[in-house]
Amino acid sequence: MKIAEGVEFHGGGPQPPTLHPSAPRQQAPEARTRTAGEYPGWSRVGGRAMNAITPPWISRLLTLAILAALPGCIIEEGHSPDSPGASYGCPSLEGPRIEGSVSLHNEQGGFFSLESYTYEGYYVRHADGQAMISLIETGWDMDDATFRMVPGLADERCVSFESRNYPGSFLREDHGEVWLDDGRSDGRFEEDATFCPRLGLADSHALSFESCTSPGTYLHHTDDILYVGDGSGWAFDEDATFLLTDPWSP
Repeated sequence: MKIAEGVEFHGGGPQPPTLHPSAPRQQAPEARTRTAGEYPGWSRVGGRAMNAITPPWISRLLTLAILAALPGCIIEEGHSPDSPGASYGCPSLEGPRIEGSVSLHNEQGGFFSLESYTYEGYYVRHADGQAMISLIETGWDMDDATFRMVPGLADERCVSFESRNYPGSFLREDHGEVWLDDGRSDGRFEEDATFCPRLGLADSHALSFESCTSPGTYLHHTDDILYVGDGSGWAFDEDATFLLTDPWSP
């Protein structure tokens, strides 16, 4: 069923997740605060909280309408795409796990930046080879915070992030940490450098990125360092949620 231009919803699987509770986005890690008063049943929509007792069909339409802002975004439900010659190899998308995955096929090949959902103005970037989030203040920062989104090296339904200023080097997971690497000395490189987009754990209007090889683990930051791991609670969900933005360095 085609909901809007560039957005399709497939089949009769489970509903896309409703919005999760979220504290206001912070300006800097030092100012990070969360209040115990926020509890399940409240959601963040456009910077404002609303009671999440909205009927499920309305929540579903809201989610799909917002996703229309991402051209080519497809929510997969219960089947694999039929694409001869495509590479499919991520355990995170095997069988029923494909349900709720987000395809960014129209974005693949373009340059983007990833903003932290938790800390406004902080972007994923690399520095001395390590992936982290930081403010962007110089031209070097802009280059380090810009990535080309390509079809997943291990599974074309997912994505890999190629460095803007170091072509051929990709963000990859290595023992839980995330580094920029060209993979020339590692047979697991393609799998470790592939991430599967999902509706945002903290906000279904944003994105989270699940590890290709370790279902249930996500790209996330702890303070300012990027990791791949699992967690629970809305604090983890926020730190594992990102906003896809225009590139700092086109």
